[in-house]
Amino acid sequence: MVSLVLYLLLAAVIGLGRWMAVVQSAQDAARVAAREIALFPLPPDTDFLDALDDPDFQAAVYSTDFLVVDLETNPPGTALDDFFAAMPVVNRALRPLMITSTVDVGGADRRLLHMPGTLMNSATSPSGLSVMVPRVDGRDPATGAETGITLLPVLEEVGAGLGSPFNMTSSERGLVAIRLNVPYQSATLTAYLPSANLTPQGDPFNVPIQAVDLPGSPGVPILGPGPDGGPYSGAWGLGEQQALGQTVRPFRRVIAAQAIFRREVFALGS
Repeated sequence: MVSLVLYLLLAAVIGLGRWMAVVQSAQDAARVAAREIALFPLPPDTDFLDALDDPDFQAAVYSTDFLVVDLETNPPGTALDDFFAAMPVVNRALRPLMITSTVDVGGADRRLLHMPGTLMNSATSPSGLSVMVPRVDGRDPATGAETGITLLPVLEEVGAGLGSPFNMTSSERGLVAIRLNVPYQSATLTAYLPSANLTPQGDPFNVPIQAVDLPGSPGVPILGPGPDGGPYSGAWGLGEQQALGQTVRPFRRVIAAQAIFRREVFALGS
């Protein structure tokens, strides 16, 4: 009985500590992203998605091509540090949030450093891969297994559905409002689904969420967890744990760090 209580306390301390570290790192990176995007010289009528596609912007500020780093090509140490030093400034700020995984890619295990999420094929990335963040939209009411998933970009604009506030001709007059999506998944805590059933004592009867990966769709490769497994493994990067004789999901939340800056645009008059 004492061991169980101590384990629960230890799991909570580790989980909360990692949670706070991820939240702080995500907010710092979001603030860097908003500031650097606001200062980068772009035409006043540029939308946020246009900025992301601009080659000069990708080279200096942010690119999805550097969300995955191949550790065989850039081994930890001087080679990896030099590789990050040449990255765009926002990608450098994302380094504390990245995780290390061994992933089965095309039948061969590759050691990768990457943002947590779903690994995607990329024709432009040096590693051949990029990342998007899975958001669970629906669950089976009995098992908790995912029935619908939406993939979110790591960096996106807030309020883009109402027209890009990034554009200087919009009602917001050039507002850099960005959201950084980072999935936090616990290594020590299991995800549970609240159930309508009650225990004999009248308490809610919760069931662990089963880890059953949905099949991939075009553009979503089923890369598999590789030999590591763990809280960010699986085809969608949703993780898996062993508990109560079942393969279950870890506790997870998508952290959305936001930052807002006003664009600085200079025009030369005649």
